[in-house]
Amino acid sequence: MSHPEKILPKTVALVTLGCARNDVDSEELAGRLSEDGWTLVDDPATADIAVVNTCGFIESAKKDSVDALLEAHALKADGTVRAVVAVGCMAERYGKELAEALPEADAILGFDDYADISQRLRKILDGEKPKAHTPKDRRTIIPISPIARQEARSSLVQNSAESTTPLKMGQGSTFSRKRLGNSPMAPLKIASGCDRRCSFCAIPLFRGAFVSRRPTEIIDEAKWLSENGVSEIFLVSENTTSYGKDFGDLKVMESLLPELSKIVGIERIRLSYLQPAEIRPTLLQAIVSTEKVVPYFDISFQHASGTLLRRMRRFGDAEKFLHLITQVRALNPESGIRSNFIVGFPGETEEEFQELVDF
Repeated sequence: MSHPEKILPKTVALVTLGCARNDVDSEELAGRLSEDGWTLVDDPATADIAVVNTCGFIESAKKDSVDALLEAHALKADGTVRAVVAVGCMAERYGKELAEALPEADAILGFDDYADISQRLRKILDGEKPKAHTPKDRRTIIPISPIARQEARSSLVQNSAESTTPLKMGQGSTFSRKRLGNSPMAPLKIASGCDRRCSFCAIPLFRGAFVSRRPTEIIDEAKWLSENGVSEIFLVSENTTSYGKDFGDLKVMESLLPELSKIVGIERIRLSYLQPAEIRPTLLQAIVSTEKVVPYFDISFQHASGTLLRRMRRFGDAEKFLHLITQVRALNPESGIRSNFIVGFPGETEEEFQELVDF
């Protein structure tokens, strides 16, 4: 009498590079894989398949991503690791180009593969060599009009749900996520994409146009995070000050923050990546006055010279930025302000550089 061959559970390791948004993506992939029977392991050397969530924003990040893929490939020598897969921003942005330059990767998957990630990985372990992801301008996937995007998003979510079983984390919303660590702080993605066209940034090209998540989904996920050991949530997106524009109400954040602060177990709430040209007085007031929201302002100035900022396709100058900082300090003198600046932008003059130094 023959016995059916026992199917052993497959193990997968997720290696994450880049920003907090990638951290959330990895945990969403982990949620889908866990629900479909995969065993997640921390050490890639002990996994059947290593999935590297790459970053493709700056050259050093690209190098780190390539190095991580090569390191994972080297683990195949001992016979445990059977496949290495690239996902994330670098895989989405370069696709075929990356596959040709890095044959050590068994597959290059794009964002559209995430909904079926379990099936994709199983086929790869079965020996299938999928075609490398072909990059496309993701800004064209949803309507140009922000107001029309929520309907398009609902359609995309429904189609994705047909090919996977998401975890139901609250009435009226579904999402898949599994924590990959035990830190008391966790990023919480409130939107994806960006509508701005900064000349130095390719994020809108491969992340797409700006789409907000519904407040009910964000609140449900924050509750789930609290139930799973998180006491501080970090609201992340490509442009947090745009949140709600596709609902037709740019003040949704001002209503969302008090609701998040009511969640038992959540003690600290921070916001990331505030676009200075979009910061409004009501948002500043909400950040400093809402219980549990820390006075932390992650404001992306990029430079202080107005002429150089225009070449970056951005707004503002040193005077306007100092006025904004003054407003923040007036509301709360102990506010923390974090920013980032670009030095050596093509065409930057000594005078423009000095403006930044003096700023």
